[in-house]
Formats: sequence, structure tokens, C-alpha cells
Amino acid sequence: MTIAYFDCQFGAAGDMLVSALLSAGLPESRWRAALDGIDLPAGSFEVSIDDAVRGSIAARHLTVRQSPQQEERRLSEIAGIIGRSKIAAGAKKLALSIFTRLAEAEAAVHGVPAAAVHFHEVGAVDAIVDIVGFAIGYEMLEIEASFGSALPVGSGVVQTEHGLFPVPGPAVLNLLASAGVPVRSSEIDYECLTPTGAAILTTVVRSWGSPPALRRVNGIGYGAGTRDPAGWPNVVRVVLGEPSCDHGQSPRFESERAVVVEANLDDFSPQALAYAVERLWSAGALDVTVQPAVMKKGRAGQILSVICKPGDVLRIQELILSETSTIGTRSYEVGRLIADRRWQEVTLSRGGRVRIKVALDRQGNVVNAAPEFDDCAAYASEHQLPVKEVIAEAVARFRDGSASGTSGKLNGCPES
Repeated sequence: MTIAYFDCQFGAAGDMLVSALLSAGLPESRWRAALDGIDLPAGSFEVSIDDAVRGSIAARHLTVRQSPQQEERRLSEIAGIIGRSKIAAGAKKLALSIFTRLAEAEAAVHGVPAAAVHFHEVGAVDAIVDIVGFAIGYEMLEIEASFGSALPVGSGVVQTEHGLFPVPGPAVLNLLASAGVPVRSSEIDYECLTPTGAAILTTVVRSWGSPPALRRVNGIGYGAGTRDPAGWPNVVRVVLGEPSCDHGQSPRFESERAVVVEANLDDFSPQALAYAVERLWSAGALDVTVQPAVMKKGRAGQILSVICKPGDVLRIQELILSETSTIGTRSYEVGRLIADRRWQEVTLSRGGRVRIKVALDRQGNVVNAAPEFDDCAAYASEHQLPVKEVIAEAVARFRDGSASGTSGKLNGCPES
């Protein structure tokens, strides 16, 4: 399995990300041949890839030369170009996902449906080549999962089709917010994260923060930006490698990186601990558990353990330090293997509805299902029934296909 870590200490743009893949080992001749399959008029663009140096770092630099006259395009037009292109199916899917994410961000900014968005700069040929070219390279390198650093956005103003806007531009800011990307401060005095760069990264990156543990590094690439500022190398670095363990690499289930944050508590009241746990859930914790333990001097205490996304670590640590009596936390990265989760509903014999949490693998097979206890308890109370009978009926209804939108065999559900 190949995974990628996009180290974007100085920002990112579409051409920089493509250049980084080429620098990391993407075969240029194969990539160019695939690029010729994009459904654009002959002669509408020309690509050059050159060696470059940014801040003493040797890198590759991609330049896309296009015809002077460019046209605005809607998402449907770009989808048509991608659909008609003679490129791999996986590259088509990824490229369309990137453009769709970008359209949704623009739509949110302008208060219109995504289908009504007119791409100006991003609808130009060079942006299409950057995004589709990245998707082609990503598919060729057989990257199965990506991770990314916190992103800088720069400062100042940027000129757009609609006039001057502060950096980051509205679409970039929306992309970062919707994907929960951690943003770091920097002294960069220009727009260092472009809409195409942000759209690509927020589509492919699974989690943000520190690099994942690698058993082996297979490729390192540097993609150069057009600017060559003094004081820092204007590059994106990509590291390709194999994960350090086989845990979590499954064709059936999604894998991701997470962080466990822990603290020992030996002088904290149960009431205040319950409140702290609720605050942690509200702050975005993926899981919170409290385990009894014997602390120093034989004192009875608890171990507070929180699983969270890498980008949420600092917020979780600060919350634990401010809401509990601990004076320190510890953290470590882990791998998670997770099933897709969806809600379904079943109608019970007395007319009420109960939600069912359904877990599925990547092929859509149901691997587990559990009635929502609060729904079952409310139904049991209303109809004066034992809650275990309500749970059993909900499971039976789900198994016989009565759940809205659910079909197929139920695996792993307890027998009634």
C-alpha cells in the first residue's frame, strides 16, 4: 500500500502539487501521454516541466501555456470534459470530485446552487490541466491514502474576477472550514494557498497534522511555485511510502489516522468529570472513555482517554487541562479501521418509529446494526413495554427488510 504525506509548510497550488508528484517518481512520459487524453481542443495548451531551485531546494516546476482566449465554464461543462476524456476511470472520478468540492465552496460563498456556479479562473484551461493532471498522477502512483500538514494561507489581498479580496479568498476559506483543516500562521505576504490547491488537498487528504509512521519511504518530491521569495523555499513536499504496520489497511473498510490523548486523575470529583466528558464530546472527540486505576500512594483514580482527529489534538489537550485537575496530558498516534455508518428507520407494530445505526463495508454489505437506545426507551415508556422487547422487535424489523432504504443480508446483528 502506498500512502502520501503532503507537507505544505509554504502553501500549495495545483501546479505545485502536480510537480511534487513528478519529482517523487511519477513517470513523466506516461503522465504526458495520459494528459493528451483530456478532451480539450488540439493546441489549447502546452505543458513544460523544468528543474528549479527554491531557497536552495532542488524541485520541479510545471508550466501550462494556454491560448489567450479563455471561457467561463459551469460544473456540468467541466464534468462533460472529464467524462469524454480518454483517461483512467479512477482519475476521472477524482478530478470530478475535486471540481465538485470547489463548486460547492463557490456556491456557498455566492449563495447559489453549485450547478449555477460559473468558474472563471478555475474554469480556465490551465486549472483544468492542473486538476486533471494531478488526478492522473495520483492514480498512476496508486496512492491509496493521503495525509497533510496544517496549511498556511498567506496574507494581503488577491485579485479575482470579482475584484480584490483579503487572503485567504472566500472560496479557499470555505474549503478549509468545511474540511476542518488546521491553519497555521505564517509571515508569507501573498496568497500561498490557491483555490485549486485547497480543493485538491481537501479532497484527497484523510487527516491533518504530523506525518504518519512509515515502514519505508519510497519517494520524496518537491514541487516549486512560480515565486522565488527570499527567506523560505516556496515548495510543496510530498513523501510517498508504506505504512509502518498492516493494521487498518483493508479492502473492506476505511482506514485513518487518529490521536489518543490521555490524562491521569486522582483528585477529581465524579460530577466535574462527567461535565468534562460532555465538553470533550462537544469539542469533536471521536470517543471518550474513563477507566478506574490505582494511582500513586494507593489512591483510587481514573484514566481519561480521548480519541480525536490529528487536527483537534491541541484543542482537546487544552480542554482537558482547563476542565480537569490534571497538570499534564500525553498523546500518541494510532490507526483506526472503521465501517461506514448510516441511519435507517423501522416502524414498529404500534406505529412508532425507531432509528437503526447501520454499519457497512466499502461494498455496501451490512456488517452490524443496532437500534438507537433512546428511541427504544421512549417507545417502551410510551407503550408500557420492556425495553428489551422493543429492541428485539426493531432488530427483527430491520432483518426482514422493513427499514427505509435498507436491503440485503444483515451480518453480525444479535439474534432476537
